[in-house]
Amino acid sequence: MSASRTQEELRAELIAKAAADDGFRAKLVEDPKAAIKEALGLDLSDSVSVQVHEDSGLSTHLVLPPSAGLTDAELQVVAAGHPAEDFDIYGSPYMHKHGGPWHA
Repeated sequence: MSASRTQEELRAELIAKAAADDGFRAKLVEDPKAAIKEALGLDLSDSVSVQVHEDSGLSTHLVLPPSAGLTDAELQVVAAGHPAEDFDIYGSPYMHKHGGPWHA
C-alpha cells in the first residue's frame, strides 16, 4: 500500500473488497478495525471509531463531514501546538505526520 493514498481511495478499496468477498464483508460489519488491518495493513488508533452500515433498498446512509467547529479532542491537538496542516480538509485531526489513523 502506498502511503500517498487518500482516505477516499482507501475507503473505495474496502468497499470494492467487501463487494467481491462476502466473508470480508461480514468481517467488516462485525469487526471493522480488524478487517481494515487485514485488508490494508493499517492499525487504527483506539481513539478512532469505525462504524460500518449496509444500505438496502429501503434505507441509505448519508455521511456528513464534521461541522466547522472543533471537538474537544481537536482543541487538545491545537493546544498541544500541532500545526494547521495536521488537520484534513474537513477540519478533523488527521495527523499524517504523527501516525494519523489512515496512514500505515
